[in-house]
Amino acid sequence: MSQQAPDLPRSVQIIGRYRTLVGMMAVLGLLAGAVFAALNPPESTSTVLVAFTAPRCPAEAICGGPMFSPDYIAATVLKTLPSGVQMELVTGTVLAVSATAGSAAQAEASADGAVRSYLAYTASLNYLGQRPSARILVPATIETGTTPPKQVLGDALLGAVLGALAGIIAALAGSRATIDPVSLPRGIGAAGPYGGAGQEGGFPATEISLAQLAREHAERRAAGQCPPDRPGAEPG
Repeated sequence: MSQQAPDLPRSVQIIGRYRTLVGMMAVLGLLAGAVFAALNPPESTSTVLVAFTAPRCPAEAICGGPMFSPDYIAATVLKTLPSGVQMELVTGTVLAVSATAGSAAQAEASADGAVRSYLAYTASLNYLGQRPSARILVPATIETGTTPPKQVLGDALLGAVLGALAGIIAALAGSRATIDPVSLPRGIGAAGPYGGAGQEGGFPATEISLAQLAREHAERRAAGQCPPDRPGAEPG
């Protein structure tokens, strides 16, 4: 925590410096979220009503038992149909067949296919010459889903947040390419080991290479300004 605290003001400064970029990314995310919500409405549902007619059986006859009931036929047919199709009794003899899909056309096609399967299976039943029957009572009706304003607002706000985060990350990543100047402690370079004067404030005026330092040392030694290298040796 002690190392992250000094970085916080700098991070805030970087974000403030790139606030235009962050704002633009947030606006783009807001628009993208709203467009996504508008182009992806809730699924549509198609419903068909089917009337079921049981065979007329003689008195006290079984006539096929439960296999001639509309809900038993529906449960059997549903095993062969894809997910998204439902069959339920509205009354004792009226069955609602509904299908849900991403578009109205797909939902209607699924519902029609399920109704055809139900009618074909019902017509195939035969018990001692007795056959049930089924027919379409009400053709397919479509209920198209619409995107509520609350969902559009939620997707737009989510897009804005994600866009702002992307802008902040881009700003922080781009700031790493900037190298800050290195400041030297005051006093360094004010006077070199050989009396060279530095700039005011203690910063070196020029860079002195090792070769130049060696040459100046040799010149001062030759002129007798430097002590000999070995203790006790007399200057030449």
